[in-house]
Amino acid sequence: MKYEVKWRDEWKRLAKFMSFAICIPLCIFLIARYFSNDMSLEITFEHISILELPLVFGAIILFSIATSFFIALYIKASAVEVVDGVLIGRNYWCFKRRVPVKEITKIYQFSNDGIDALVADAGKYGEVFISKHTEELDTLLKHLSDLGAPLDGVERQ
Repeated sequence: MKYEVKWRDEWKRLAKFMSFAICIPLCIFLIARYFSNDMSLEITFEHISILELPLVFGAIILFSIATSFFIALYIKASAVEVVDGVLIGRNYWCFKRRVPVKEITKIYQFSNDGIDALVADAGKYGEVFISKHTEELDTLLKHLSDLGAPLDGVERQ
């Protein structure tokens, strides 16, 4: 069974974050420039007209939406699948790994570099990262547990 990642939710969240992360500092810069130039709109906006500002912010928002879409597609690739007792998914470097569930020695939580996941470690077979944004994560963990994977210390959603 394939367990997809909620990539659309991540896309929306990331697009909002990127838009605010770019627009707020730009607004602070414009306000600071306005006050440092004796509150003169002509000097503050000598290189761009006030009427062009909505276009600039619109372009920033479109850039954020497009960039976050490509990141969301990358997140979508982290879906996992369980087929005939084998966990198929991606490792940290996004290479596909096939890990027999019986060989999984531990499952632990991982959070670094923007990756929020559970790691199924199978020693010589490698690791599979299971995103915490996976649809039906509890069902997947129960299925892995039924197949013999140790779930000690793993917090369920």
